[in-house]
Amino acid sequence: MGIAEAAVTPATGAVQVTKFTIGLECGKIINPRQLDRCMKSGLVMGLSEALKEEVTFDTGKVTSTDWSRYKILTMQEMPEIKTVQLSRDDKGFGTGGEAANAVGPPAVAAAVFDATGVPPRRIPLTPAYVASLLKV
Repeated sequence: MGIAEAAVTPATGAVQVTKFTIGLECGKIINPRQLDRCMKSGLVMGLSEALKEEVTFDTGKVTSTDWSRYKILTMQEMPEIKTVQLSRDDKGFGTGGEAANAVGPPAVAAAVFDATGVPPRRIPLTPAYVASLLKV
């Protein structure tokens, strides 16, 4: 489960996620501190996917093949993050980092829709894309 709070600047289309709450039930929690780290690091990747990461290609091949141009959120761009963990002692244990990746993009898209009234239909939610949505 993910809940994003986002600020959208209509003039530029810039989206800033200001707060994010992520909840996870992955079975019996063995190490809550490490699970917290996994949830937050997975969320970094999910938010980066939502706001910056983009596979580029031309008519014949993928052109985004250089790791030096790989876009990921910086520490300054990261929101305040709250994690909520539910331990299921009646279940086996699992993992939490990968699940956190998946909740970022839809939560951010929902927050942008809530802020603007316009539903985004793709990611990343780059300033140019969001500005184009707001001009319609």
